[in-house]
Amino acid sequence: MNKRALLSSLMCRPVMYPVMAGVSNRRFVRILAYHRVLDVDERTYPFDCELISASVRDFERQMEHVCSRYRVVTFADLEEYERNNERPPENALVITFDDGYADNYEHAFPILERYGLKAVFFLSTDYIGTNAPFWFERLAYLVKKGLVDTSRLDLGPCGDIAGRWRDRRGVLPQEDLSHVIVRLPNRERLRLLGQIEEGMPPLPAGDAALVRPLTWDQVREMVKHGMEMGSHTRSHLILGNGSPAEVAEELETSRRVIEEQVSRPVRAVSYPIASRDFAVNPLVIRLVQLAGYRFGVGYTSGPVRRLEKERYLLKRLKIERYVTFDRFRAKLLFPALFA
Repeated sequence: MNKRALLSSLMCRPVMYPVMAGVSNRRFVRILAYHRVLDVDERTYPFDCELISASVRDFERQMEHVCSRYRVVTFADLEEYERNNERPPENALVITFDDGYADNYEHAFPILERYGLKAVFFLSTDYIGTNAPFWFERLAYLVKKGLVDTSRLDLGPCGDIAGRWRDRRGVLPQEDLSHVIVRLPNRERLRLLGQIEEGMPPLPAGDAALVRPLTWDQVREMVKHGMEMGSHTRSHLILGNGSPAEVAEELETSRRVIEEQVSRPVRAVSYPIASRDFAVNPLVIRLVQLAGYRFGVGYTSGPVRRLEKERYLLKRLKIERYVTFDRFRAKLLFPALFA
């Protein structure tokens, strides 16, 4: 057990937890970052296990705790507080989901409803209402199945970026391919993904069902029950790698499509792959502002200390499937320490 795991276990003991809760900073806004709520056998699961944030049982336990201790709000609520020149309430917490997987509706939504909680779902709109896997899940599948021969890829101008991960023979291991692809200018990313896809078989129906995106009917039902929708771009473009025209089009179109589908304003965007320093830059933030968004969330861990100053680079608390319940509670109590 590492030091943080030991510390979280100690402070979450019944006799200690009320004391720790009393000294935690109640003025921080906590934003939880989830992707998927799903039960899988990781030994045989053919897609990216890292995108599974919690099992169904663990998510329910987490939401039960959140319901008992925190004031759950959405970005619409935060905007309303600002409009009224009010501070967010103590222990304010936002629950967010990235991408737009169908399991958000099938597993997470019923649990949120059970506890009377609201959440914000960031959608990559090109995928919603289709059976197409997100491009990064398709890549993960091909790599896991051993179908990508990186020695045959024409990396072209990507060669310098790939150099960091090449092995002694100068070959890029297929398991490191994603590290290179997410760093490429968008045009090169699309070219390389197209090259990888040449001659590849379609996903079997059973496998494709594991990464099925939401439908618009599911999205609308969640909105009807108080959930909020935000943008995760159209195509899951890594915004810092796109041209200004590409970035503006992705931001503006995704926002317009969601608003047309749900008849609600879109206030927030979640930046894809935003734990990386190349994914967001000052130009991206300016284009987000011009596209009419009021908030932008990244994937850097930590609490929100000053909403007004951080509004376009809001930190979140990553929830991963291996986070114990004690670590989850400690992360919420002291987000700066356990982020």
